[in-house]
Amino acid sequence: MSNNNKYYHSRHFLRLLHRYEKAVSEGYMPYLEADELTDIAEYYMTDKQDAKANQAIQAAIDMHPDSVDPQIFLARQKMFYGELDEAHAIIDGITEQDDCEVIYIRAELLIREERAPEASDFLLDQMELMQDCLDTFLYDCTAIFMDYDQWELARDWMERLRETYPTHPQLPIMEAEILMGLDNYEDALPMLQAILDDEPYNSEAWNLLAETYVALEKYPEALEAADFSLAIDPQDSDALLMKGNAYMRDEQMGEAIDCYTRYLEAQPDDLSVQISLGLCYSSEERYKEVLPLLEKAEQYALKLPDGEADLPQIYQMRAYALSRLERTAEALAAIEQAIKLGDETQTWRYIMTKADIYLQIDKTKQAEECFAEALQKSTEQGETLFDIALIYSNAGYNDCAIELLDDVWSIFGTQEGKFVVPYLANCYLHKHDMENFLAYLKLAPFCDREATQLLFHDRFPDISPEDYYAYAYKEIHGVFPNNNII
Repeated sequence: MSNNNKYYHSRHFLRLLHRYEKAVSEGYMPYLEADELTDIAEYYMTDKQDAKANQAIQAAIDMHPDSVDPQIFLARQKMFYGELDEAHAIIDGITEQDDCEVIYIRAELLIREERAPEASDFLLDQMELMQDCLDTFLYDCTAIFMDYDQWELARDWMERLRETYPTHPQLPIMEAEILMGLDNYEDALPMLQAILDDEPYNSEAWNLLAETYVALEKYPEALEAADFSLAIDPQDSDALLMKGNAYMRDEQMGEAIDCYTRYLEAQPDDLSVQISLGLCYSSEERYKEVLPLLEKAEQYALKLPDGEADLPQIYQMRAYALSRLERTAEALAAIEQAIKLGDETQTWRYIMTKADIYLQIDKTKQAEECFAEALQKSTEQGETLFDIALIYSNAGYNDCAIELLDDVWSIFGTQEGKFVVPYLANCYLHKHDMENFLAYLKLAPFCDREATQLLFHDRFPDISPEDYYAYAYKEIHGVFPNNNII
């Protein structure tokens, strides 16, 4: 739970909120300090109650016209909705320009304008003014760059904090999170473990540890870490998210669906999780459940400032689900929306989905034309051919898939291209060519163990991929092969 959320659940804030809401329900506005009314407005804003947030912040401005806090709130509100010029105008109108919150939001606006190095330079220029609260200033600057995923700059500010206040209590967890942001999970892992040795009830560290284990593909350990966090706080939505991510990455889609659903009950506006939940439903072939979820995700995306960037993926997922429900015309219309709105560099991916839709209704000529167009637009020919092979295989065109997989193996070379072997085994299985199926299955776990397990774990549950061949041989021939002892 974030610090703000903890405050919103505190006895002090709940009393304040009760007093405010009671007065409003009785038809009058109670006199409160500017920071108190701003806290109430931020609470409503967090809960997506915009009208109530605006009412509270207007009361703060009316009662305290010269106060900084309400103006900062209004500027952040404008910034959140992408109205950066309006945010600048509000900040420029504040008389106390040396207030730290004014300084912070000016830096954030620069970051929003994709001028992060200038934001760092601006904050450096302000350091001299902040000598009385330098530890807080250095910490807040580090946190700002972390919030915007500016990890290199965050590391620079963290080092300034370390140089000046080497025993600052937040340094260890900040450093671990910055390492994670820089994709250095191996080094972050022991740091988080050390933090938890000293602070076993630190739920933030448990959640970061779970995230690190997911990145390192250590899914049982990730689930255990998330469960420790939930034991501390059963309502911890971040821990639920980490569990969902671990289950999804480990192909346990039913469990992932449960975790993501519970997470969205607490955080209903998290668009990325709505999309992840949709992917889980699709993986489970629960297409009728996918469509209302994607409709809801589309509505959120249209409301959020940066949400439109997610619309092409939403439309692509909708097209896929509709095609599986044999609603082909609607599926083609949805994929055209994705093509229209998507980044040109990703157009080939949407065209591939269009080809897949055509294959579902056996329109091979149109599919081939789409594949040719996708290959023309893609910069990764080998990977694109591989994706085409998988689409052919999933649609039941195994001869086409085998031919393309052989081409991919040739393009990548004997060693690098051996990742296609499990997929060749799968194609021959579906062709009922058991001799070639066994031949490729025997090699598969040594070529790509993860793909082998993904493709065949339902057929051979609770069996190591290295033993799939022996069990498949016994299925076909009635006995285990001579050189296998099970």
